[in-house]
Amino acid sequence: MGATAFSCFARRMTEFASDFASVIHNLIMDVRDSYRPELHYMRGPGPKWRAKHQSRLRFDSGSVPTNPAAPGVAGVPKPL
Repeated sequence: MGATAFSCFARRMTEFASDFASVIHNLIMDVRDSYRPELHYMRGPGPKWRAKHQSRLRFDSGSVPTNPAAPGVAGVPKPL
């Protein structure tokens, strides 16, 4: 076996080993992927937004019923 043939063989084996290692690495990273979208969805405005818009969020007392079980409130059944 000549030096040129051995050099070519060594180069191909190195490329194969590199490609194989890359495939194994990608498989491990896919298995270990810890991204779970249900943990990262938007849950609504946070405390900074509420602090900035505090004056707009206040309701006057006449517009919000104080008794949530009062007849006619949507989603609450009327008492028998």
